[in-house]
Amino acid sequence: MRPLTSTCLLALLAGFASGAPAQETSATDGGTTELDTIAVEGTAESESEPAPRQADSGPATGLAEVIVTARRREEGALQVPVSMAVVSGDDLAEAGLFRPQDIQQRTPGMTVSVASPRLTQYTIRGLGSTSQNDGMESSVGLFLDGVYLGRQGLSMFDLVDLDRVEVLRGPQGTLFGKNTTAGALNIATKLPSQTYEASIEGSLGDQDFRQARGSVTGPLVDGVLAGRLTGYVTQKQGQYTNRYDGSDLNEQNRYGVRGQLLWTPIDSLSARLIAEYGKQDETCCVYPLIVYRDAVRARDEFMEYERASLNPYDRQADADTRTHSEVEQKAVSVELNWDYAEAQRLTSITAYRHWTAKPTSDDATSLELIPETGIANDHRQFSQELRINIDDERYNATAGLFYLYQDLTGDERNILGKDIGGWTFGGIIRQALPFATVSNFGPVLYALIPPATLDGMRIDTDTYQKSHSAAAFGSVDWHLSEQFDLTTGLRYTHEWKDAGVLRTRTGGCPNCSVLAATNVLTPLGDLLGIDLRGATFDGLLDGVAGGDYERYTKRDEGNFSGQTALSYKPNDDTNAYVSIALGYKGGGINLGATGDSVPPTFKPEKALSYEIGLKNRWLANRLRTALAIYQTDVDDYQALTFDDEQTLIPNPRQINLLNVGKVRLRGAEAEAQGIAAPGLLLRASAAYNDAVTLDFPNAPDVETRQNTRDLSGETLYNAPRWTVSTGAEYSLRLREAFELYSGLDYYYRSGAWATVEHGEGSYIDAYDIVNARLGLRDAQRRWDVSAFVRNVFDERYLAAIYALYGVGDYGGTAGDERSYGMTLRFNFD
Repeated sequence: MRPLTSTCLLALLAGFASGAPAQETSATDGGTTELDTIAVEGTAESESEPAPRQADSGPATGLAEVIVTARRREEGALQVPVSMAVVSGDDLAEAGLFRPQDIQQRTPGMTVSVASPRLTQYTIRGLGSTSQNDGMESSVGLFLDGVYLGRQGLSMFDLVDLDRVEVLRGPQGTLFGKNTTAGALNIATKLPSQTYEASIEGSLGDQDFRQARGSVTGPLVDGVLAGRLTGYVTQKQGQYTNRYDGSDLNEQNRYGVRGQLLWTPIDSLSARLIAEYGKQDETCCVYPLIVYRDAVRARDEFMEYERASLNPYDRQADADTRTHSEVEQKAVSVELNWDYAEAQRLTSITAYRHWTAKPTSDDATSLELIPETGIANDHRQFSQELRINIDDERYNATAGLFYLYQDLTGDERNILGKDIGGWTFGGIIRQALPFATVSNFGPVLYALIPPATLDGMRIDTDTYQKSHSAAAFGSVDWHLSEQFDLTTGLRYTHEWKDAGVLRTRTGGCPNCSVLAATNVLTPLGDLLGIDLRGATFDGLLDGVAGGDYERYTKRDEGNFSGQTALSYKPNDDTNAYVSIALGYKGGGINLGATGDSVPPTFKPEKALSYEIGLKNRWLANRLRTALAIYQTDVDDYQALTFDDEQTLIPNPRQINLLNVGKVRLRGAEAEAQGIAAPGLLLRASAAYNDAVTLDFPNAPDVETRQNTRDLSGETLYNAPRWTVSTGAEYSLRLREAFELYSGLDYYYRSGAWATVEHGEGSYIDAYDIVNARLGLRDAQRRWDVSAFVRNVFDERYLAAIYALYGVGDYGGTAGDERSYGMTLRFNFD
């Protein structure tokens, strides 16, 4: 479906709704939207009672003003000189958007790619980092209730009982700090309340979709202690059919619980305790091959094997061993706020998180090539932040200290099967002799290397990394006059990293081959058509599966980040600003076996951003607009590559890291929200981004499998040029007892490369998605029943592309099909 079709539908809906009879209702009932607030740090500014998020905007027909704390003090979003986007938790729940990857449908300029919970990637303005290599950290800072999340996979939980989800675009190094060269994403959950409230909802849909969510909050000790308990369960049948046994793959099966206590013994002191637990236990994740090189095709043909459909929208897989993903997360945090003097606050946030991921998958075939493969991770982190906030008539100041400790281990395992020898060496024979198959050449090949030689051989790569990060920061907002404000901020971050990589090869039956006894490989070389004189059989196994490898590396570095911004506010409804921001993301250590072309460490990533913005309120606050124009220059952007270790058996850990010399981001973001008629709220936002690799002469080359391709001047990967989000919400009061409401949402994303090397078949075409909902609730909103349809026009699109066997061989995950269902909600107070 083309974007014009969806746009016309929105226009027709708006025209119909504006002419429909409606009662005089307040548009503020819809909750906060993108223009209401910005990315802030969790609840670090929470009062003894939950701080009010909306101030009285005057007439009921005006948009509500939302109070934010992005600069560590309460102020209207209009006052903050930053390009921003936000969606309230209630809006997400009503729209049925409950996964982190759904957020991109409401926040243009940000994309989220999720091949699996472990392989998650966020980008803002085209800048982001993959999770493929454990040594690489995100370029988008991720925060949950003020706590930094050290891995992108830590954010893969259901979005339930949230206050808001916020996106801050551009480098945010001064106050958010670590790894925010692209921007920051902050998820803030709802606070406990001294007023009793409870909610429960259940959803049923096609594809066996089942979901239950609920929360309860209220006083435990009147005026002193309040609690909140939240939980969810989500289940959905697998979206792929396994050709091997007919089973469903890529299901959803997850649950979680969060408990909170808010202690307010006196007005000037509060403490918030959060404990949470979440688990995913799913038959996930397959990404069937959609594009592969001639070398892989020849291997399949030699084995007389025909793959499942290469069309990702057929949703077929072929797996003869267990495909499973188990992700578990435990966390606890304590936030203290002490108003030790008038307009002066001390904040402390202490947190511990433990995240484990245990994926198991096979080789994407029903052959016994690598019957079991996967990388299990265990991540533990401790963080501590101390911050002082001072408000004065002449200035507002923030200063603080931050410390983060992370302990990450990885266990990669590749267990080989009986067909791997025939598939690997037979492919070479097939390329030289197109008629060769396992039926006619197999006996000769297996006489030299019997299947038992490699069957059961295990290649283990154990990794660890311990890192410490410490920072000191300060920011001052100077009130130069009634119209002009000047913001200055600086942060110094220092990091220490200690890592190790150990690879071993065990098992199999190397002595089963006659070549092992004679160590003469000439007959095999003659059969394969390659010169193996001087090679050893053990060396041959190293070249096939990888040999023993050991490396221990340390890294120690520090750098500055900061921001300067000048704001001009000629009146209460206008803010024009210009800003310069410097972002810093520390260098790291390749947590994998590296060859000659890839060093064991990589350089830090630095971003210098220039931004001009204008924010306005119009028509007695019935309309709000925001516009930002930016350029960001990035030095040593961290990206993926491969090493020189030419093993024939795929090894995901061979995808390592390099630095792209220079990247330039240029673009604009525009947002608008307004009341078109009583009961009708319209929103529209768009982001244009021209992301180019200015200096990239050492890009990976699919053909040579070396870093020899020049992609200088080419488009950066994972950087769609256009992203657009629009929506309409309409409510109609039926007599005085009921309210009928509807919503229509539209999201468009232009095409973009999904891999750094621009390999053939790794391009994700443009797509657009339309979601719709219709509901009925009572006037007091004690109950609510609604129907939803997601991806109304059943748009076919790719959600993620992944290098499956190596650079040039890509697996793809199709996006969600059209789905429908109903939701029933109850609220109690």
